[in-house]
Amino acid sequence: MLVERATHSRRTSIPLVLVVMAAALMAPRVINAQEQHASSIEVALRRTVGGVDLPGGPATDVARYRAPLAHLYGEARWQLIWTAADRPTEQADAVIANMAAAATRGLRARDYDAEALRTRAALIADGSLVRSEDLASFDVWLSLSVMRFISHLHHGRAYPFTVLFAPPGDATQLDDARQTLLVSRAADVDAALAAVEPPFARYAALKAALARYRQLAADTSLRPPPLSARPIQPGDRYAVASLRRLLIRLGDLGADTPAPASASADTLYEDGLVEAVQRFQRRHGLTPDGILGPATLAQLRAPLASRVRQIELTLERWRWLPAQPARRFAVINIPGFRLYLFDRDSQEDRPVAKMDVIVGQAYPRRQTPIFVGTMRTLIFWPYWDVPRSIARNELIPTIQRHPEAFAREGFEIVRSHGDGAGRYAQTDENLARVAAGTLRMRQRPGPRNALGPIKFIFPNAYNVYLHGTPQQELFAHPRRDFSHGCIRVSDPTALAEFVLDGENEWDPPAIQAAMRSGHTLEVRLVRPLPIYVLYATAVPGDDEGEVYFYPDLYGRDAALARTLGEE
Repeated sequence: MLVERATHSRRTSIPLVLVVMAAALMAPRVINAQEQHASSIEVALRRTVGGVDLPGGPATDVARYRAPLAHLYGEARWQLIWTAADRPTEQADAVIANMAAAATRGLRARDYDAEALRTRAALIADGSLVRSEDLASFDVWLSLSVMRFISHLHHGRAYPFTVLFAPPGDATQLDDARQTLLVSRAADVDAALAAVEPPFARYAALKAALARYRQLAADTSLRPPPLSARPIQPGDRYAVASLRRLLIRLGDLGADTPAPASASADTLYEDGLVEAVQRFQRRHGLTPDGILGPATLAQLRAPLASRVRQIELTLERWRWLPAQPARRFAVINIPGFRLYLFDRDSQEDRPVAKMDVIVGQAYPRRQTPIFVGTMRTLIFWPYWDVPRSIARNELIPTIQRHPEAFAREGFEIVRSHGDGAGRYAQTDENLARVAAGTLRMRQRPGPRNALGPIKFIFPNAYNVYLHGTPQQELFAHPRRDFSHGCIRVSDPTALAEFVLDGENEWDPPAIQAAMRSGHTLEVRLVRPLPIYVLYATAVPGDDEGEVYFYPDLYGRDAALARTLGEE
């Protein structure tokens, strides 16, 4: 019996232990308030991110940012990133302040709901908004605005193709979620945002110029100089008070320049004031003759708010460029008719060299395109293969009127394809075949060749390249849109020396020898050179604070302003 009872006791004790353990496991765990709050926040965040309408009003980019937002909060384990202890973080306050000051970067604070977010943050800070749904809505709303702000700083607001700019294929794409998370955790939010902006020193200089011109535009004491029925020559009498004040504020006239001794409203337009006008004319693409003619007065009287707009639009275009530019590159600015060469460091303040250029005419089919390319080849003493349209519409009619021009200018007719072997006689029949495209016309190398002594090739879809020109007299014009689209350079030898610097066996004496030879020679570059063909109507000068403004030659500023909704 004793044995049986003991055995029975052991048998019944095992189920009792299991029952106790099961009861312990099945008992509801006591969840503390912090865990309950985190759980409710996660639910609210998931509901907000996955909802039909994201916070942020009608400008919300739902399709573009929903996936990055989900990724962002997944990385953050579905917890708030802009509030801590139910109060906005320092990073939240700092990033809202940056978005509220978006105008300093040429952007619009309203695109990022800056004031609405600042109001919402204040309500959270004073305890007026404490529900999980309110905190989640604010967090997602701020994240969405920060993503949009970062994207605009890095890529720009406009899609480049819509304004006829072909961006490089290797343009850096930001990870919106990662970058937003970095900003939310940054010890220095200002630095984190600056890091996504273009690294070019000239971009930074334009931002500084923007602040200055905003102040000028807000100065109600500045008055435009009066119109004149006739051009004002140096030595003429003119009401110079408003002109003097304007030129001082613009930096073209020294602030310490003494005012005229005469108390009369009409004083002489002379001496330092004339020199200041010449500086102003140079900065605005005008002939620096010091004469107050219609074109100069129009620029002097242009609203300073229009200068602010030019700077803003140029800042937008800088954002379309690669975030990691090469150490050596060339920039052609179409409205300024200038080429700039940069070396050693992509953030160098000043170009190592610059020269005048001639660009495509303002007619729609002759405009120089805006794009980024890479120079890979240059040719000393090139042939000019005449485009069929130029041959048909311009050269053939001239040759038919003046047959002697064909030989004098060095033209020849060759096969439409191949190396040109087998030349064809200058007959009306063969000229007709050139016009039809079954034969082609080309110009032999020489002093009359339209391409000059050197052709610089950077393959592109537009068949545009750089080259010299025998028409050096055209560089005397302040406005130089004379070509069919290609870019003529004033000093092809200097450009060749820059391009060939560091290339095997191509020191300056070798370049000079090639220039003297008169023989066609193709050189393939070991170090290809990036070429930026850009459109900027506001360009920082070499002196601090100096800005050059150019006319909207092709109407591209107007088109970009329409795209951005800023007409």
